Amino acid sequence: MDSKGDLQNIIKARDEEIAQLHQSLAEKDDEIEQLKSQLDKFQSVLPKALMRPRKVRAQGISAEPATARSIQDSVTTTLQKHKKSNR
Repeated sequence: MDSKGDLQNIIKARDEEIAQLHQSLAEKDDEIEQLKSQLDKFQSVLPKALMRPRKVRAQGISAEPATARSIQDSVTTTLQKHKKSNR
């Protein structure tokens, strides 16, 4: 019977710790929301020239880079002409 009481005490202690962690997480979430609100207020007052973007996004590349050789090849190569058929 004693081991059952020990297990119940361990479970109770774990549940209390979980509840404490949930409370701490809720407090931190509230603090984050307050800080975001204050940041928005300060940014609305500052001139646009002083503000930096929050994120700097990378530029995407939409094609393969052109090398000097590939440019030279495309200039010297002539394309074949194909006649259209009469409809």
